[in-house]
Order: sequence, then C-alpha cells, then structure tokens
Amino acid sequence: MRAAGAVRVRRACALALLACAAPAAARADDACRPDPRPATSPVPWAPPLDRALTFRARDLSLRDALDRLAAAARIRISYSAELLPLGQRVCVSREARTVGDALAELLRGTAVEAVVAGPDHVVLALRRAPLAEGETAEEFSRVVALERVVVTGSAGGGPQRALPFALDVVSAEQLERAGTSPLTRILATATPGPWGWEQSPSSMMARFGSIRGASSFGVSAPKVFIDGIEVANPLLVTQISPEAVERVEVIRGPQGAALYGTDAISGVVNIVTRHEGTDSGASPLRVRGSVGRAESEFARGGALSQQLAVAVRTGTSVRSAGVDVGVGGIGDFLPDGASNYLLASGSARRVGARSITTGIVRFYGARAGSTLTPLLSDAMGPRGDSLLAAAGARGQRMMQYTVGGTLKVAPSERWTHTLTAGVDGDRLSGVPDERTPLPFAAEGMWRGTAGGADRGTLRLSSVRRWDGREATDVSLTLAAEHSALRERVDAPPPPAPRRGQPPPPPGRPVVSWTQSTGAVAQATAALRDRLHLTAGLRIERNGGLIEDGYAALPVLGGVWVTELGGASLKLRAAYGSGMRPARSTVRDHAWPGLRHQYSSVALPPERQSGVEGGVDLAFGSAFSLQLTAYDQLASGLIQRVALPWDTTGGMPRHTPYALQNVGQISNRGWEAAGAARVGRLALEGAASGVDSRVRRLAAGYGGDLRAGDRMLEVPALTLSGTAAWRERRWTASLTAYRAFDWINYDRLALARDFQSETRSAGAMAGAPLRDYWLRYDGVTRLNATATLDLPRGTTLVLTGDNLLDRQQGEPDNLTVVPGRTLMLGLRAAF
Repeated sequence: MRAAGAVRVRRACALALLACAAPAAARADDACRPDPRPATSPVPWAPPLDRALTFRARDLSLRDALDRLAAAARIRISYSAELLPLGQRVCVSREARTVGDALAELLRGTAVEAVVAGPDHVVLALRRAPLAEGETAEEFSRVVALERVVVTGSAGGGPQRALPFALDVVSAEQLERAGTSPLTRILATATPGPWGWEQSPSSMMARFGSIRGASSFGVSAPKVFIDGIEVANPLLVTQISPEAVERVEVIRGPQGAALYGTDAISGVVNIVTRHEGTDSGASPLRVRGSVGRAESEFARGGALSQQLAVAVRTGTSVRSAGVDVGVGGIGDFLPDGASNYLLASGSARRVGARSITTGIVRFYGARAGSTLTPLLSDAMGPRGDSLLAAAGARGQRMMQYTVGGTLKVAPSERWTHTLTAGVDGDRLSGVPDERTPLPFAAEGMWRGTAGGADRGTLRLSSVRRWDGREATDVSLTLAAEHSALRERVDAPPPPAPRRGQPPPPPGRPVVSWTQSTGAVAQATAALRDRLHLTAGLRIERNGGLIEDGYAALPVLGGVWVTELGGASLKLRAAYGSGMRPARSTVRDHAWPGLRHQYSSVALPPERQSGVEGGVDLAFGSAFSLQLTAYDQLASGLIQRVALPWDTTGGMPRHTPYALQNVGQISNRGWEAAGAARVGRLALEGAASGVDSRVRRLAAGYGGDLRAGDRMLEVPALTLSGTAAWRERRWTASLTAYRAFDWINYDRLALARDFQSETRSAGAMAGAPLRDYWLRYDGVTRLNATATLDLPRGTTLVLTGDNLLDRQQGEPDNLTVVPGRTLMLGLRAAF
C-alpha cells in the first residue's frame, strides 16, 4: 500500500510539474451558495479521507480553509501554490461529514483532486480523470480577481468584491520581481495614486509626492500597518524584503479611516508577511545574493552595491515558523554618501480547527553618511565648502522594530473574533531636515532629528453574520482599539559660539505621551452576492486633538457585481472622511524644532473627505481593468511658513519657520490600472491624473500660496508599466515609470542668493518665495530584470536600475540618486 501510494504521489507531482494551465477558480456567484449535491459522496473515501468531522466555513481564503481543515482532521495537506487560487474566497455551504466531503467542496471547480499519500497525508494534485459532464477546460482558466480575500478594508477579512472603495494588492510575484526595493517605488510602479519620489539611499525617510493629491505638506504618507500592527512613523518604512512579505494591500483616500482611525487621511498600507510551511511548496532554505556597480557623475569609478538575503522556513500548514535576514548597501556614489542596512524578521503560525494564531518580530536598521551634494557647494560659492563640511559631519542612524501577534477565532460559522496586539517603535539620530525650501546646509546650521517613538496597539473586533432568506446576507462588525504613543524629540545641538563668547547651554529633550481610543460599528448587506451596501462609523478619542478630543469618521458605500459572459463587472461608489491631528509622529520627526508650536498656536487637525466611484472589470486571469474617479476636499493643512530672518543681535542669519493653516485644498482626479496575460507575455500598467489646488486661504496665512495655485510637489500625471516574458527556463521583465509636470522650489537658487546676501531678509520668505518656484518636467526611470534557471535549483539573476542613467530631476534640482546600477546575482532554493 505504501509503495502504491508513493507511485501515486510521484505521478501526481510529475503531472503538476508538466502543467501549463492557469489555476482554476469557481464562478463568483456560486462561491457561497448552497450546493445542491448530496452531503456525502456515493463512493466511500479511502483513509484518511473517510475520517468523520463536522466542518463549515464561510468567506475564508482557500489557504485558510485548507489549513483549518488539516488542523480539524489532524492530517497533513500538501499542495503546490501554483496550482490553486489560494487567495480566493471559498465556502463549505453545508455541513461536511468527512474529510473527503469537505475537500471536494473546497476544491469544487478547480483542476485539483485529493490523492492519499499516507496514513495522515493528502496531496492535492492535478486531476487525472476526465472532467465531469458539462465542464470544459475553459472553465478552469477563469481566475476571478474580484473573489480574492483581503484582510484590509474589513475588520475580519473578506472578499475584495464587496469593498465599495478601490483597493490594490501588490502580489508576491510583483515583490519578487522588484527585489529589495524602496516601498515608495513599489507603490508607484504597482498601484495608481500613491507616488513616491526616487531618493538618495542615504535618505532615512520616505517622501511621497502625491497620494490622490495633497493631504499634507512635506509629511504626506499613508497609515502603515504590518500584519495589523500600526507603525509608529510610516515615513520610516522604506525597505521591505520580498522573502518575508506575502503581499501588500493598499487603500487610497480617506475611505479607510472609519476602520483604521485618525492619520488614515490619505490612505492605508497593510504589509502582510509570509506564514506558510514547507509542505505547501515553499523551500526550507532560500538564499539570494547580488553584487554590482552604481555609476555616478560625482564619484570616480562609481560605487559598489551589494545585497544578501537568507530565508528559512519550517513546519507544515498547521504549524510553521520562518526567519528572514537581509543585508545590503551602496558605496560613496556621493562624497561621504555611503549607506547600508540590515533587515531581519521572524514569524510563527499555529492553525487550529477554529482558530489561527500568528506572531511576528521585525527589525530594520540603517546607517548613512551625508546627503549633501557637490551641486550645493557650487551654488553657494566660496563659503560653500566650509559650511557643507560642518553640516555634513554628522552621520545618520535609524532603527525600527515591530513585535506582535494576532489571534483569529471562529467559534461558529456566524461569529469571527480577532485580537491584535503589538508594539512598533523607532530611534533616529542625525537625520537632517530636507523638507525646507532653503537647504539646511546653506545656513551653516544642523536642522536634524534625533529621538524616537514607541506605539502600542491593542485591537479587538467581532464580526457577526446572518444568512437571510432570498440569498440576503448581513454582517455586523464591532471593534474597539486602544493606542498609546510615546515620543521623544531631542533638541538639536546648539550653534557654535562666536569667538570670546561662552557656549550656549544644550537644549532639553521633549517627551510626551498620546493616548487614543476608538470604537467602530460597521454593517454590510449583500443581496444575492451582487448588491453590497456598507455603512460604518468610528468614534475616536485622541489626545492629539485640541478641541474636544473626539473625531467622528464615517464611511458609506455600495457595490453592484454582475457576470457578463466570461467577465465579472463591478460598479462601486463610496464616501469617507479622515483626520490627522496637528501633533503627529511624522511631523515631530520630520520638522525638528517646531514641536512647541502645536500647543502654542493651537492648530486644528487636518481633515479630508470626499467621494470616489469606479468600475472593476475582470476576465479570468487574462485581463483586468480598474478605473476610479474621486473628488476630495482637504482643510486645515499645516505648512511650515518661512519668516524673514532677524539680522540683529550679531547672530548668524537663519530662516525661522512658523506652522500655519493654509485653508482648503481641492483634490480631484482619476486613476487607472490594468493587467493582461497573452500566452507567456504579462503586461501591467497604472496611471493617475490629479488636479490639486488651493480653493481658499485661511485667515492670517502668510505663506507663498494663493487661491487657485497648484499645490507644490504634486505631479499632474504619473504613469508606470511592466512587461514580463516567461519561458520554461528564463524570464525577462522591463519596468518604466515617470511623473509629469509639477511645481517645486529652485533650491539651488535659494542657497546661492541666501549666501551671497544679494536679497533682503523679506525677499526670501512669504510671498516673495514665489519667485523661486520652478516647473519640473519629470524623469523617466527604466528598470529591468532577467533570470536564467541553472541546475540544482539555482537561478542566475541580472538586474538593472536607472538604465537611462538619470541622477537628477526629481523632486527638485538638489536631490541626487545613484546612476545606472547593474547587478549580477544568484538565487538558490534548498
């Protein structure tokens, strides 16, 4: 019997390796409808498929359903991730009485069947028998993207088809193709809407140019979560490792604030880490290493670039654990511009018959030298070298960590409870303030950040489902969340004293605590799995709000889904409102020296609300298209306004800043994303256009903006596209992306005029700063990757970044990035 079982397993694996068909999926409108077939199979199941159990599931991903079934039946279920739509939602709509019955329903409509491999081992392999009557091969080529189960956008997780707002998923395949890339680049090339600027590797903080227009000044960022644990400072999440991440889910706009609270004014990013074992196709050990050279106009011979990553996996689909470690860096592509990083993470998961427990730990550390460029020295004239030497003498350090876990319990088909608890924190030292019109080094002063933040998050949610008559389903989500944030902002070092004067005393650090508590109620009704209506409200008490301390964040939306021939069509519309307190971690760390103004000026919170509507079209795995239009109004946006410097008292002149309310900002635009597969060719593209303008100025505003002006640093148009070709032993992909037409400051001219003293104190602050506005046309970025499979599970990888060798051009005329970077590496799986 064991020999026969082994033969069947080898035969099934051989069929799997030779398969060229796409993963199969059930029809969307049949996913959760009762199955008219008998509850038990007319043919007896072979052991262990004949084990008796009671198993029901609803709106689970296929991966979670298989894992729960394995835990309930105490068996091992092995499968190849390439043969199953693991992210698609499934239902066991009637009570299964044996393991075989449950598997038959979970795999209904797929090209996979259960093969017994041992007393407690079942392998899911391609069907060897002819298809059932009425089934065709074409049925198995349909993978309905709208049926994907996501954890973002609903407290307990659910199908993407029911969400009334746009949500993008960056898959593991896209992450692997991007390698260890900045998160801003991944979002810019894989999703429409969010645009992150290319930055120097020595820049410790991400820089977003637009997330559906302007939701803030200089500190725009989505609210970032790692497995549901809120990140203390989202600007510090700059690198992610593809070995450790399963997917990235992105909500654009304020519609996610009803679930995720204040600071989600412009969107939400949830990074979902890997938790699979080795019996579902994952290799126990994966190693990736590469080395290459980055060209530079400012470093003779270029700079050495290198990366190394190791991923270890163990366990089964019921109990699993993993460790991922990555290191890398780049040499001096600028004088004293070298940087390096360390990424390390660990994860563990345990699946029970009615529960899933996961835990994660993550560490990210980076060191870098100066971000200053020779361009600034040339612009500043004779004094430039000495000032730059003083400003760039400090090294930069950054550390970030995340620790936490999630417990998800489904005591019955009707109830799902989720508990998430974790802590995220960071430490910064020597990080310069690069978000001022005038470069900080031009003043001969250090405007930098030192300090840190720690945020603890505790969230409990419960989802109750009712299966009504006439195929009407209702679900109610109740959630409570508490967050505690500790911030420490160290005072910048005092300026050097003049000759004969005593040194000024050092400043004192500022330590503060901010508490936030929120309660959520959200209801969703579905009629025949076609019409979905959503209404929700979050009430939050936040210590950073200066008025009564409370925020009310609503969401309303509707979805209509229908089948047109072989395609699924989704029409959606949603309204949402978000808020960001004037006091926030991103401002404290990005705008050093201004924290005291949050309380002294009593600035109200930033707000953004609006509507979006869109169309999603999916034709199996062959074609998908998403179109979205939005109209949002932002108010209370806070800007650092430059004031005329004081030339009295014998102190070196410097530019003081004040925090001021700008007024109302209108953000209107459109987004488009699409994907197509034709044979071995896969195409992906995204585009977005936005008109972000000042609608009305606030009383007392003294900055350089005027009603009707375009918002600074917001591109009018962004485009990205990827073409990938896959052969049996090799692959090749090419990615291009570009931002068009934005306005920003001429920072080199500001530095030149400031040092030459040709302009008065009042000529470089307030309205006169408009003279330094400059229109930027944009730079096309081109990246490529090619792989070649070698013997013994080894793959040769060649990557090229910035192939057009453009080091300047965005987001201003001062920023310099590495030039053309070619790297050769190997990937190995053991």
